[in-house]
Amino acid sequence: MKHDKLAQMSQVTEAVYLAEFRKVQPLLQEETRLRGALARLNEQADSERKALATDMPMQTIGADLLWQAWLVRSRKQLNIELSQVLAKKSVAMERIRLAFGRCNAVQAMSGRFTTDRAIAQRKKQFERLLQNHSDG
Repeated sequence: MKHDKLAQMSQVTEAVYLAEFRKVQPLLQEETRLRGALARLNEQADSERKALATDMPMQTIGADLLWQAWLVRSRKQLNIELSQVLAKKSVAMERIRLAFGRCNAVQAMSGRFTTDRAIAQRKKQFERLLQNHSDG
């Protein structure tokens, strides 16, 4: 294979790798957002649980039960969204791994080609030097 073809393949595989990498960025941001929302919800639940435990009027009108129901629904929704994002992220990460592997393999081939070509050129130069020395 010619060096030009390897260089083109290297550029293409690197572009594919970078494109796949860019695709996962929004998923990572969404994962971070959802994990943060879950953490804030848990903090809020802890503080509200302490406040509701001592607030008899809120317990009397059933606000504590409404709060718990909202908390369960909110946590469930966030966990569903997070699991969907994690599933998409898993697929995206596999694509990144494949693209990286291809990119790495082509770069290794290009490196071997360059090394082999340099060795062949040095060998030719050495043979010419020997030939000139034996002729002279």
